[in-house]
Amino acid sequence: MKQHMTECSKSTNRILRILNKNKLIAAPLAGVTTPPFRKLLRKYFDGLIYTEMVSVEGVRRKADRTLSYLSITESDQPIGVQLFGSKPEAYTEAIEVVQDYIKAEFVDINMGCPVKKVLKSGSGCAMMKDPVNSGKIVAAAKKALGDVPLTVKIRLGWDKKNLNYNEMIKIAYEEGAEAVTVHGRTKTEMFSGVVNYDLIADAKANAKLPIIGNGDVVDVATYEKMLATGVDGVMIGRGMMKQPWLFESILNGRDPSGYMTYDKLYELIKELVRNEKIYKGEMFFLETVKKYIVWFLKGMPGAAALRNKLYMCPTETEMFVMLDEYFGRLGQSTMCSISDDAVG
Repeated sequence: MKQHMTECSKSTNRILRILNKNKLIAAPLAGVTTPPFRKLLRKYFDGLIYTEMVSVEGVRRKADRTLSYLSITESDQPIGVQLFGSKPEAYTEAIEVVQDYIKAEFVDINMGCPVKKVLKSGSGCAMMKDPVNSGKIVAAAKKALGDVPLTVKIRLGWDKKNLNYNEMIKIAYEEGAEAVTVHGRTKTEMFSGVVNYDLIADAKANAKLPIIGNGDVVDVATYEKMLATGVDGVMIGRGMMKQPWLFESILNGRDPSGYMTYDKLYELIKELVRNEKIYKGEMFFLETVKKYIVWFLKGMPGAAALRNKLYMCPTETEMFVMLDEYFGRLGQSTMCSISDDAVG
């Protein structure tokens, strides 16, 4: 397939320049791409990342909890803020707050989230059912941002009978977006089955701006399969939750399973605990880190038995006694042996 890249006519395409250096992008994930986790990602990755999904309604009202999602550090750069909401005027006000608060390098509009809580407000993937309003939102966001790059994240459509991804990409282009991320499933598919590479390729072939492919990229083979569609960049979401080092491993041509030694993995866990404790405080960090530890260890020897004990652990001290014992039993094996289901 012949590749082409058409820069958005309404702004210099900074997204494309970043993708030319590093085609991988870390997806915005609610409850995952927090400052502590992003700090971990930066050990293995210097490409574009995004904050968690942030409500424009919460931002425009300057709600403390919502604004906390906008906490960024120097190590986060280059970073974009992902917004969701269904009213054009809300984006105008929210972006003014965002730019006063952190001066975001990029802003992304979520038009692909399939979760009910987001859909019921007319946001996320529900926006694909109303292309006219979606166009107004892109236009309002771009006007508010000026020269700051705007991206849009979509799915293929609401369901297989309503595949309007090309229409949505055209609207995004015409209203000034610099790139569109396409998740290769419909809303009704959620995260089931496999992504449709042919339709992602079709999206790229018909687009006049950079297209970023998203869905099921968990190793070198799936990365190359996504690149073969002709996309300009590849966004990784669920795979990085369990193996944040996969960005580095993929760029080195090695699969993430077996990439980390047991010693390095344990040091990574300790670092995450330190980061989370600073971010959430002594009283609230433990449950969050348990979630990550279980993800990181999934598929390793004895990890299933450890999981329940870990969740029952009442203190950090007891948790580390358990982990010391666990990693001690694993010994000084050369590489972590992680089964394929670790990145499912």
